[in-house]
Order: sequence, then C-alpha cells, then structure tokens
Amino acid sequence: MSDSESRPASPPVSLQALNTMGLPSFAQYLVRLTDSTALPALSESLVGAPKFILGGGSNVVISAEEDAPLPATVILNQLMGIVRLSANEQAIRIRCAAGEPWHRFVMWTLAQGWAGLENLALIPGTVGAAPIQNIGAYGVEVAECIELVHAWDFEAHEHTTFSPEACDFGYRSSRFKDEARQGPWNAPRFLITAVDFQLTPAPRATPKTDYLGLEKELGEICKGATPSPLHVAHAVMSLRNKKLPPIENLGNVGSFFQNPTVPEPYARVLIDRNEGMPAYPASDGQVKLSAGWLIEQLGFKGLRLGGAGVYDKHALVLVNHGQARAAEVLELALQIQRAVMSRFGVWLVPEPQLVPPRSDAARLNTGRSGDDSELTKR
Repeated sequence: MSDSESRPASPPVSLQALNTMGLPSFAQYLVRLTDSTALPALSESLVGAPKFILGGGSNVVISAEEDAPLPATVILNQLMGIVRLSANEQAIRIRCAAGEPWHRFVMWTLAQGWAGLENLALIPGTVGAAPIQNIGAYGVEVAECIELVHAWDFEAHEHTTFSPEACDFGYRSSRFKDEARQGPWNAPRFLITAVDFQLTPAPRATPKTDYLGLEKELGEICKGATPSPLHVAHAVMSLRNKKLPPIENLGNVGSFFQNPTVPEPYARVLIDRNEGMPAYPASDGQVKLSAGWLIEQLGFKGLRLGGAGVYDKHALVLVNHGQARAAEVLELALQIQRAVMSRFGVWLVPEPQLVPPRSDAARLNTGRSGDDSELTKR
C-alpha cells in the first residue's frame, strides 16, 4: 500500500517542517500522495470533505496552531518522475511530475543541454506550484515554456489537461491561483499532477540577459565570453543568494508582496514626488513599481515584531527569526501595507497564499488598522 493510499495520520499533524516559513502549524489529517493511480480512490474518499493541497510549502502562510489545527485533510503532493516526450534540433518536450523540486528540475534540464528555464533557477517550491503562481524572475515567466498542465479534477473525478490559454496566465497568477483565492480555501477543484515543457537546445538558445542587475553579474562570471544558459543560471543563483536568506537559517517565502501596478498618470505623479523611484512599463497602460523599494523608503528593513521581521538585506522578504507565529508575520505584513498605502497610495498584495483566510489573514485584504506600537529596530 502506497503512502497516498494509507489512512490519514491522527490529528493534530505538524506542518512546521512542510512550510519554508517554518511557522508552527497543524492540520487534522495528512495524506502523502506519491502515486497518481491513487487519486480516484482518494477523490471519492474526500467527497464533500475539506481539503488543502500542499507542495513545497514555499508560497503559503498557514495560521493553524496545535489547539486549532486546519480543519481539513492536507494532501502533500509528492508525485515524482521526468519523461522526455520528444526531441529534435529545434525543441525538446518533457513532462515533469508535480512533486519534483523546481530548482533541481531546472538544473537537470541545463545539464541535459536544454535551455529556457535558466532565469528561474533557485526559486523554491515544486514543479506543480510553478504554473499556479506563474513563477517569474529576471525577465522570464514559466508560462513561456509551458506546453500543457495535467491535473486531477476533484469535481469530475477524472484527469484533465489545460493548454496555456486555458491556464489564463498573468503576472504571478493563473486560473488555478485565482480560483483558490476566490473560492473556499478548503475546496480546491484541481490538483496538478504534471507539467509539459517545451525547451530549446542550448546551442540554439538566446538567453535573456538584459534584466536589471543580471548583465553586470554575467559580466563578472563570463569575463567577456558569450553567456550560455548555464552561465545565466549561475548568475541568477548568485543574485538570489545575495538578496534572500537561506531558508534553513531564516524561514521565509521569498518575496512577500507582489510588485504593484498603477495607471501611468498616477505613476508619473509618484515619480515626480519620489526621486529615484524605480518604475517599469507594464501592459494596458499600467506601470509596475518596486514593492521592495516602497517598503525600504519607509524604514522597515531590520524591523521586528515578535519573532517575525523584515530581512535586513531585502525589504521585500519577511523572515522567521526562530520563534515567529503566523499572527506576528501577518500583523507585520499588515503594518507594511498600511504604511505603504498611507505614503504612496498603493496597496500591496501578498504573494503567498494565506491559509485559512480568516482573522489576521483576512485583514491583509481589507486594510483594517493594526497596532504598530510593538515594532522595534534590531
């Protein structure tokens, strides 16, 4: 009998080691899904029952302590395996199971001589989470390389497939993320089982190297040579290591807020009032602002609230200094949102999923006031 076919563990089940923020969190039940053939039986057993799907835990903040565990069955997606579907001189098609660690998969593709994902190196999480978030970095989004997304439909009790168009990819979003945010947190319809990617043989690839900061890092690595996809990956890894703390040292979920977009006329007003404000053209007459820059201008770097804090090297990263509670992380995030709104008229949207969306988590989406009297500089 596989892990996915076994009985759920007795409550409460600790999820602290299963989320990169390292927050104390618990669930009533936990199922480890290691075999997709177990999905029909699992799906039938959970009809009408609350459930939550967890991958690498790198994009979620769970507010559920031992005395009030998540009232749901947590399905830990551990589906593994990589298959080459086809290859020719122009392209390679591969299918990767959803539970594979994302960074390991990226480096594996580069070791095979396949390009396309190099700008997305060192992003935490799993392959299955990549299309949900439409992960992106240094000028590239994963949607650019996705051919198909395979999923289990808990309503129809069958496997289904989504084209990129059906995934409705946007900036750090997809139909999967939108449905999760708009619907009940404990009733996801789809569980991603695998993703098909189309990549390019490295000799035919033209790596994207013109993103801010990446060119300089590549210059130091390549010493005048033409950058290869592997060079780009190493440059990206170097940049990320400079900005983000190792998860094993300081729990975090990477960027805690999305970079906001504002109408171009309002962006001009902000730029005129704030010397040096970074701003980048976006679609539909919008301008993208740097959330990290906005937060840094307000002096939040290094601030702490209990065990939670703002990373002293990157204001966009909230960290767990060792004993943080979810309530402290969410309160700190709320105070940042209020301060940015007050100063710049921009409301920052959290990037990680907040589970469950109640109490402090709900306040992040309503903008209600919080008490900032406990903020201290360390």
